[in-house]
Amino acid sequence: MRAYCIFDDFTKEAADIVTASGIDLDIHPLGVPRPDHDQMKRIMREYDCVIIGTTQKITPDMFEGIDSPRIIATASVGLDHIQIPEEKKALVTVINTPKANAQSVAEYTMGCALSCVKRLAEGNRLYREGKNNKALLQKPEDLAGKILGVVGAGNISLRIMDYGLFFGMEVLCWTHNPDRHAELKEKGVRFCTLEELAEQADVISVNLPNNDGTRGIISEGLIGRMKSDAVFISVSRLPTVDAGALIEKSRLNPNFYTCLDVDSDEDLIRQAGNLKNVFITPHIAGGTVETRNRMFREIAISVKHLKSE
Repeated sequence: MRAYCIFDDFTKEAADIVTASGIDLDIHPLGVPRPDHDQMKRIMREYDCVIIGTTQKITPDMFEGIDSPRIIATASVGLDHIQIPEEKKALVTVINTPKANAQSVAEYTMGCALSCVKRLAEGNRLYREGKNNKALLQKPEDLAGKILGVVGAGNISLRIMDYGLFFGMEVLCWTHNPDRHAELKEKGVRFCTLEELAEQADVISVNLPNNDGTRGIISEGLIGRMKSDAVFISVSRLPTVDAGALIEKSRLNPNFYTCLDVDSDEDLIRQAGNLKNVFITPHIAGGTVETRNRMFREIAISVKHLKSE
């Protein structure tokens, strides 16, 4: 089996796991731009396994002429960047890393919540302007005693709910399948409708995959139900939320914080303008050194197991 890894920083540990299983591994040269569409199409033809990230879009045309098994291993939780023609699906095994970034994204989410309720950015700005704490729009508050509303119950959401409980928050959760999460009820998490969550939560965390069932789920109507001083945090893909409605709510309500971790989007940058209660980061929540190492290791182990089957 031949494998190609597009990451020029693929760890030695992960590479050793792959090669020790008898796989010939080629790693993308250091400092060379990652493969474009045509290069990926060639790589897909030549290699039995490709190790990619979310910036590598696997499109249906890349499977032209392929009639033998392929492995696509992606260092990500989401799979929306991989499109496989229906007639080729039986040939393709897709590997992802659903747990590797849970810790990092949960820490990012709680970091956003703490930064907002403690008024860190606002306080820093005021200090640099020579003003004291009397100029704060709202006094800093504690997370303890507040209501955390978590949309989703995947690996990231579970970690966030644990953190919320640790901080002494009441935790609400919306998920399609609450009956599958009896352990959350035992911890004190209360399941509710999306509307109830929007109306009651002081901090809202959205952690959903991007698919037909989630696109637009955080709608303008739902955002209108949220408290005027809530903290909204989403690490989901941009189509999941109505970003325009969130930014407008922040514009009208100076104490409503919008925190988004998304891929670069010029319209979003323009809409956000200079609003001081809107924080947007370029898809960094799960991009820690530790997450990357965990992803590489998980991929390597999964590829090794598939090779041995």
